[in-house]
Amino acid sequence: MTIEATEAGSPPGVWSHPTLRVLLAAETTSMLGTQLSAVAMPWLALQLTGSAGDMGLIMAAQLAAVAVFGFFGAAWTGRIGPRRIMLIGDAVRGPLVALLPVLYYLHCLNTATFVVIMFAMGAFYAPYVASQQASLPNVVGEDERLLGQANAALQSATRLSVLLGPTLGGLLISLFSAPVVLLMDAVSFAASALLLSRFLPDAPLRAPVSRRSPVAALRLLLKDRLLSNWSAGLALGEMAWQALFALLPVIAVTREGGSSVVAGGLLTAFGGGALTGTLLAGRLMRRVPARTLALVGRVGLGVAFVALPLDPGLPGLICLLLLTGLLNGVSSSPVATVRVLRIPRDRRPEALTVAAALALVGGTVGWLLSGTVAQKAGIIPAFWGLAALQALAAVLFVVGAMGNREPAIPPSSFPSSSTRSVKDSR
Repeated sequence: MTIEATEAGSPPGVWSHPTLRVLLAAETTSMLGTQLSAVAMPWLALQLTGSAGDMGLIMAAQLAAVAVFGFFGAAWTGRIGPRRIMLIGDAVRGPLVALLPVLYYLHCLNTATFVVIMFAMGAFYAPYVASQQASLPNVVGEDERLLGQANAALQSATRLSVLLGPTLGGLLISLFSAPVVLLMDAVSFAASALLLSRFLPDAPLRAPVSRRSPVAALRLLLKDRLLSNWSAGLALGEMAWQALFALLPVIAVTREGGSSVVAGGLLTAFGGGALTGTLLAGRLMRRVPARTLALVGRVGLGVAFVALPLDPGLPGLICLLLLTGLLNGVSSSPVATVRVLRIPRDRRPEALTVAAALALVGGTVGWLLSGTVAQKAGIIPAFWGLAALQALAAVLFVVGAMGNREPAIPPSSFPSSSTRSVKDSR
């Protein structure tokens, strides 16, 4: 069952769809817990090791697993199907998160153990995100406006969690402790798995089975000019974002007296801007092509990041995080919409999994290098690197969009009936 496009392209039809509501509820629940951990995990790592470099290594382990298992598990994702992938991801990651505070209280948690657990958690991330994206066209159809609004709705749930979670996490850490907050995250995964298992129907999310290798999925991405350039741009952008997020708790510890509330507040500033931008994108995509919004947002990010190394101070940093969050929110769902419609329907699960893995390779490098660069050279040189990365990402987005607006994939690769509107939407 898919949502049919009404004459007015009414967004309430998207928000009222029962399957989409379940996805939104599960995403909000699990992401709220994840954002609590976004403060608690690096905070616990800093408490445990006292080293920004070790903290970066621990957090990078999760993203490294995303890259490894995202690539080699791409075909597996296509065969199992989106619904089962999401259920397995929530059911496994919850106990893994709970294991961290248990080991901490038993005095058995060290850097090596922390790295192993984070790596195991990251193994499920790329298939989970790709399954969400691959599910949406099966729910709302192939129309660019409706799919764009559905992507905006799903990302709004994520951004709302980013807005509320970090500040709440910082407060909870100050009231209780980082291990207690991690236990709350474990509960959120269990709640999400329960929602998906009981209320998410299987049939609407079942994707066509694909037995192609991850190498074939990678070739598909590289064959298309837009997909290849935008995938590279997303990887560089993810490197910059993850490095920035890694530096925020370091700033709180070294410049703001070790306040977990400040660390959470900085992430909340980004989340507030991102939520506003995502809601704005949902409205703008009724009138503005998704490709145009994607380019405006990504070029804007390349310009805005130049202000980071100017050392604006805490108030200026908060304002900058609000602005960059806004630009990220305006462009993220249009980027996802253009990319999903660019990929043949039967290739989406594994192609999107590989694409997510490639992006998170950049994130892994960002986490690994940011702490080390900040510890050895200082925060300002690290900020200069982030500005350069976002500028180069903006260039790749522009170059990718400059060519033929038709996909490089042969039209015969697309299902003839359900995706006939894809060509027209380019």
